[in-house]
Amino acid sequence: MYKKLHIEEEKYNKSITEKKTNATKKATKTRQEIAKKKIEASVNMMRMFNQKITIYSVAKEAQVSYNTALKYKDYITQNSK
Repeated sequence: MYKKLHIEEEKYNKSITEKKTNATKKATKTRQEIAKKKIEASVNMMRMFNQKITIYSVAKEAQVSYNTALKYKDYITQNSK
């Protein structure tokens, strides 16, 4: 059993290449930028319509998860005034 797990771990470690790592970093950065743009747009729209701006309401409006919106808590609270 241990030997089989060890072999699988070695396969996994060999499959991690610099190309895959860079592609993953690029995809993550793109995903984060899209989420930030959605959140910024939602905050601006909510401000225009004088809606109450909370992390939950922004997450719902931007169609992102609460945890994603929580990462931009400083931006949301700063612009909720």
